[in-house]
Amino acid sequence: MTFPIHEIFASLQGEGRHTGRPCLFIRFAGCNLVCPWCDTDHAPKLRLKTQALLERIAASGAKNIVLTGGEPLLQPGLPELAGALRARGLWVAVETNATLEPAPELRAALNYIAASPKQGAPLALTRADEVRLVVADGVDQAWCEAIRARLPAADYYLSPCDDGRRLRVHEAIALLGRLNAADPAPPWRLSLQTHKLAGIP
Repeated sequence: MTFPIHEIFASLQGEGRHTGRPCLFIRFAGCNLVCPWCDTDHAPKLRLKTQALLERIAASGAKNIVLTGGEPLLQPGLPELAGALRARGLWVAVETNATLEPAPELRAALNYIAASPKQGAPLALTRADEVRLVVADGVDQAWCEAIRARLPAADYYLSPCDDGRRLRVHEAIALLGRLNAADPAPPWRLSLQTHKLAGIP
């Protein structure tokens, strides 16, 4: 299996429950959505076979691996890759837009699934460890509650959209207050892209 990859880089997780965790990020090329505010470059820059990618990961010495994109679940070889990483004792997470349901063997190999559904996109994922909703134009209380009802998770977050002009923190915290007014358990929380605020790649 050959994977199209945009980049491989070590950094700190900047969002969600594992903010601050040192991770090696494998950013796969390609996405099945075109979000107008997306600031992520996922054009292919290199192609690596499974063994070559595993060797790069081993050489990095990383203990925590985040498979991201683009949309990593588009990669047919992901179950094999994730299984090999878990067999080596590594913590393996995936960041997905929730439009695809991972195969059972992939679910079994993953330690963590962080989902970020997008408005207007199909929701195929059946459960996640955390859900992060980007607060952009049109995102409202009804949509957030509908996602929560359809996608079980341990944690739910709102992430202010950064559209290149401003960071929508005000909109996010106002929506957060409305969502939590009904006292849901677990409560909705704010997730800032702290890696950007700290100047970390």
